Amino acid sequence: MTNDKITADSQSKELFNENSQLEEEEIIYSALGSQVRREIISFIQGNEKVGFLELRKKFDLKVGSLYHQLNSMKDLWHQDENKKYFLTDLGKVAYNLMIRNRDYIVVSNVKASRSVEARKSQTFFGKIYQGLIFFFLPRKIIQYLVSEPLRTLFEGLIIIGAMLFFSIDSSYVLVGFYPLQVDDWYYCLIGVFSLWLFLGLVSETFKTILYKREFNPTKLLAVTPFTLIPSLLVLFLLWLQTKVVATFMFLDGQILALVTQIWSLSLMTTAVSQTEELTMNKSSLIVLFTFYLTYVISFVLYGIS
Repeated sequence: MTNDKITADSQSKELFNENSQLEEEEIIYSALGSQVRREIISFIQGNEKVGFLELRKKFDLKVGSLYHQLNSMKDLWHQDENKKYFLTDLGKVAYNLMIRNRDYIVVSNVKASRSVEARKSQTFFGKIYQGLIFFFLPRKIIQYLVSEPLRTLFEGLIIIGAMLFFSIDSSYVLVGFYPLQVDDWYYCLIGVFSLWLFLGLVSETFKTILYKREFNPTKLLAVTPFTLIPSLLVLFLLWLQTKVVATFMFLDGQILALVTQIWSLSLMTTAVSQTEELTMNKSSLIVLFTFYLTYVISFVLYGIS
C-alpha cells in the first residue's frame, strides 16, 4: 500500500508539473500572437522599466486599447512602487523565445515560395549574383555540415591534415591569413592548429559574451576547418610554387591575401550563423572581432609590421 501511495503521489506531481508547463506555454504563445504585444515586450525589456505614459507615447495607442494589450499578457509583467512596468521571469522567457525564434527564422533562410515563371525570368546577372552568394555564403552546405557534427569533424580533419602537409612541405605558415616562410616544421604545426582552434573557440567566446548564449563550441569547431578552405588553397599554391619553376603573379602582392580574407570572413560568418542560430549581422560582428584579435596576436608573436 505504501509503495502504491508513493507511486500515485509521484504520478500526480508529474501530471501537475506537465499541466503547469502547458499553461505557461499557452500564456506565452497567446501573448506573442500579437505584433503589438511583441513590440511592447521588447520595449519593456529594452528599457527594464517603463511607465504607462511612455507606452502610450511609444505605440500611439488609446488608453483602452493599451490596457487591453497589457491585460492580455498580465502574467508577463509586474509593476513596481512607482507603477512602472517590468517583465516577470515568465515575461523574460517569452522575450528570449521571441528573439531566438526570430533569429532562427532568419538563419533558416525561409522565404515565401516563388513561382516557376519568376525563377525562369531571372536575369543572367541575377544568376551570377546568386552563384556568388552561394559561393561566399553557402548556407545550405553549412546546414548540412552542422546536422552531423561528429562526421563533419572527421571530414574537417582531412582539411587540417592537407593544410599541415602543404605547410610543412613548403615551409610556409599562415600568420592570420598572411604567408610567412619558416625554418622549423613545428611552426607549421602550431600555425595550422592554432588558427583552427583559435577561430572556433574565440568566436564561441564572443558569442557567449555578446549574446548571452551557452558556451558549446563542438559544432563550430567541427565546421571551422571548412571555413579554412581559402587558407588551404593559399598553402597549396605556395607549395606548388616550390615544386614548379614559376612564380604566380597573384601570390606576389596583397590581392591573394585580400581575397582570402574576404572569402574566409564570409564562410566563417555563415558558419557562426548556422551553428549558433544567429542572424548574419550578429554573426559578422563576432567574426570581425575574432579576425581582428587574430591579426593583433599574430603581429605580436611574429613581429609583422
